[in-house]
Amino acid sequence: MADLRKKVSMLQVMDDIKPYITKHFIAQSTVHERDIAAICQILLPRYKNVKLLQGLTNNKPDFRIQVKGLFGTDEKRFEVVGGDKKRPAPKKKSDLGWIDQLEEIDAALDDF
Repeated sequence: MADLRKKVSMLQVMDDIKPYITKHFIAQSTVHERDIAAICQILLPRYKNVKLLQGLTNNKPDFRIQVKGLFGTDEKRFEVVGGDKKRPAPKKKSDLGWIDQLEEIDAALDDF
């Protein structure tokens, strides 16, 4: 069975996944963790010279796309966002002073 995948340039890869990339003014472009599976499903069945990698850069998750070309390998790196499960903020102890006020009012009403 023949491999129907074709070779591609990084420009075409970036065009294919453009909807999944968030560009920031100065910061590195990012991709959301939930979109990584969709990107894999778009690129891997189509192209034979594309390699997808996940790893850590400066203790932050990243997603890398490598496209092997005639003169070397072109690589794009994206920071992965939305992957860390945020812990709920600790609940603040509520001010229970209102209970004391109610008890005082209740005691005052009992005096009548």
